[in-house]
Amino acid sequence: MTTFTPSSGLETSETAARYRVLIVEDNLLFRHYLADSLLAAPEVTVIGAVGRVAHAVAFAEQAPDLVLLDLGLPDGGGLEVIAAIREKAPACKFLVITVFEDRASVLKTLRAGADGYVLKDATSEHLVSYVRSALAGVNPISSRAARHLLKISDEGEAQPVTSSHPPLRPREKEMLEHIAQGLSQKAVARLMNLSPHTVAEYTQNIYRKLSVKSRGAAVFEAIQHKLIDLPERPAS
Repeated sequence: MTTFTPSSGLETSETAARYRVLIVEDNLLFRHYLADSLLAAPEVTVIGAVGRVAHAVAFAEQAPDLVLLDLGLPDGGGLEVIAAIREKAPACKFLVITVFEDRASVLKTLRAGADGYVLKDATSEHLVSYVRSALAGVNPISSRAARHLLKISDEGEAQPVTSSHPPLRPREKEMLEHIAQGLSQKAVARLMNLSPHTVAEYTQNIYRKLSVKSRGAAVFEAIQHKLIDLPERPAS
């Protein structure tokens, strides 16, 4: 069982957890709520819980698997944390949890490389599910935030792809469409009859072509530039 000590912001674990999570949230009570919620995920170890950009960046050397991140911090913004930690820990995933559901915040955050975007009114059970999804390579996005991505697709707000973005090959396009629908890397491999290693190579090629570093950013760029075809939403 994983235990969390609020006074130190560090954890101890009776069993070896597979994933190391850093919590970055300036509200002390909510920070403790996040840490307590993750006790329901024995595969997760909370390596720290901090409330400032500077303190979060100090954990980059520990190479967390996931950062659960607020956008508004006293000494800067959550996007600064993404940039700084990803530079030293490129495999780290970033799940933003925030009160902001406006269009500008959602699009800016996903473009900056966040792997998920959820709202703070999520239940403890949903929070654990979001964290597990992000760690599994799925991009959790709350429905109220996702509507902004759908609006880009529906209203044809696409921007032309510049010459710096090489065209996607058919298989890369197909893979990105599966990713945009929330499928994990393993699920994509099964669906496309590919090995996980090949899927990883395709994914890195997509990142390189779109000049991004995360699944969330790749999906955002693909939707914005109309590089993929999303399934139609059912009529309401």
